[in-house]
Amino acid sequence: MTAVTRALQLHQDRWRWLEDQASLLGATALVLGSYLVFSFDRFGWPDFALRPTARLLLTGFYGWMWLAFGGWAIARLAFSASAPLRDFVRLTGHAHLALLVIGVFIQVVAVMLAADGVAVWPAVFVATFWMPALLVAAVAAATGLPRRRAALVVAVPYLVWAGVVGRLVWRLLEHLL
Repeated sequence: MTAVTRALQLHQDRWRWLEDQASLLGATALVLGSYLVFSFDRFGWPDFALRPTARLLLTGFYGWMWLAFGGWAIARLAFSASAPLRDFVRLTGHAHLALLVIGVFIQVVAVMLAADGVAVWPAVFVATFWMPALLVAAVAAATGLPRRRAALVVAVPYLVWAGVVGRLVWRLLEHLL
């Protein structure tokens, strides 16, 4: 648990540890779990809708793949980084931990405590700073690039991801935010 906490705090040595220890199955569970948490209130357990939930999970999965493949291609083409694609896939999956944290926060504060509007600033913080910072740390660990170059690698895939996936998630949760 300490390693994950330090990774959330952007400690580069923990991201390198995750590069060696993290599994693809764990990254997949983290990504799909993040989006599943977002679907709970929108569709609710009593009227849990399979089709919209499946669409949200597929959108999250495709967004994750976009972040991984887009970052990997930019790192290879622009900076000649020779990191394996599997490292990009695993580490960008683990960078979704910020989404899981904000999803749980929204479920607890906005749904269980019925405090609508409280989650807007934490959600904006995660979308604007924390998630991209985790992605930069993940790319820097996977490629060995300095953080500034890793930020350049992450910029375009993240902006596309935020425009597509972020817009869908925000639209689903706007009644809580």
